[in-house]
Amino acid sequence: MIELPEIKRKKPRKPYKRPEAVKLLEQLAYEADRLKYPNIRPEHLARRSFRDDNANSLTACIIAYCKLKGCFVSRLNNTGIYRNGKFTRSTSRRGLPDILITKGGQSIFVEVKVGKDRMSQHQEAVRNDQRKAGGLYMVATSFEQFKAWFDTLS
Repeated sequence: MIELPEIKRKKPRKPYKRPEAVKLLEQLAYEADRLKYPNIRPEHLARRSFRDDNANSLTACIIAYCKLKGCFVSRLNNTGIYRNGKFTRSTSRRGLPDILITKGGQSIFVEVKVGKDRMSQHQEAVRNDQRKAGGLYMVATSFEQFKAWFDTLS
C-alpha cells in the first residue's frame, strides 16, 4: 500500500470585523448615491461595501472617502509591465506614492502599507522631497488611522 504524505493545512484567518470608520464610509457612500440618483427608490439602491484588510481595498476606501469629501484624488500605478516576455520598467519616478490628493489647494501624498509591507529608500526620498516642498505625506496602515488624520486637516 502506498503511503501518502501528510497534508499541511494553513491556519484559517480570523474573520474580518469591519471597523466603525469603514461603516461610516459605507453610510456616506449610500447617502451620496441617494442624492445622485433621486429617482431610484432607496430600497432599490445597492449599498456599496468596503473593507480595509489589504492594500487594494484600503486604497479604495481612501479614494472613495476623499472623493466624497470633495477632494481631487488619483491612484498612481507606477509598476512596470511584461511585454513579449521582457519586463519593462515604468517611466515614472521611483518611490511615488499610491495616492495623490489635493484638498483645499494642499498637496497630500498617501503611501498605503498593510501588514509587513515597509517603505523603500526611494519612497522615503519622495516623502522627504514632498515635505521640503511644503506638501503633506502620510503612510496609511488602516482606514481608521487615515480618516482620523485626514479629518484634522483644515
